Amino acid sequence: MPVSFTPSSSSSSGPLWHYWRIHHPDIREMSMAYGAKLALPLHFHQEDQLAFLLTGCRHFLFPHRSVTLTAGQALLIPAATPHLSRDDDPARIGDTLCLNLYLTPHHYHDPADCAALLQKSVGERPTHITIIPAPALPLPMQDGTPLHSIQTLAREAGMSREAYSRRFQRQYGVTPQAFRLLCQLNEAKAQLRTGINNVQAAMNTGFADQSHMGRLFHRTFGTTPGRYRQDPTIPPLTPAPLL
Repeated sequence: MPVSFTPSSSSSSGPLWHYWRIHHPDIREMSMAYGAKLALPLHFHQEDQLAFLLTGCRHFLFPHRSVTLTAGQALLIPAATPHLSRDDDPARIGDTLCLNLYLTPHHYHDPADCAALLQKSVGERPTHITIIPAPALPLPMQDGTPLHSIQTLAREAGMSREAYSRRFQRQYGVTPQAFRLLCQLNEAKAQLRTGINNVQAAMNTGFADQSHMGRLFHRTFGTTPGRYRQDPTIPPLTPAPLL
């Protein structure tokens, strides 16, 4: 049965963002945060992200546009789309409660389908959904974790390293080096989700050590690798059955 979510008295004692997995063919995982400071730096996910604001206000910034969500509105962000979020004034709008669904890429394109998914999985239907188009970047390194040097990728694109980097940053709003790092973090996240320990995940994805990965992981995703790896299967906020 769908549930609606209300903050529990203990939710403020945990990390800022809470992640958990559910049994759904199209939803790889979900996350939620509640409070006045939910902003995250520039990042992206390997999955399509369906953000749904239950209370408050959040601002999402993309390379060529920005979107503001208020309570009841949702936003679909395609996989591998760099973006950052900013908080509004809590004195004006109060605390924010945001729910994210991380979906199998390319399965949801229509606002009506997204609304139906939220209605079925959360028990609430958004009043409006904004769909962000996937960035068109006809350059190497847009699919999967890059394995080659930036110089090699530039050569494959028939460009100098400098021209490749300029065009990449103009299109994506992030340098190729930063994009590669975010790919590493997303790959580490995927490995942790399967139960691989922090040390092995750091080694597998090219980090110097687990401490290095842990600092970047927490800054990017709002939780520590250890907490993320725990694989909770219930939401961190108290579920209240819909009447």
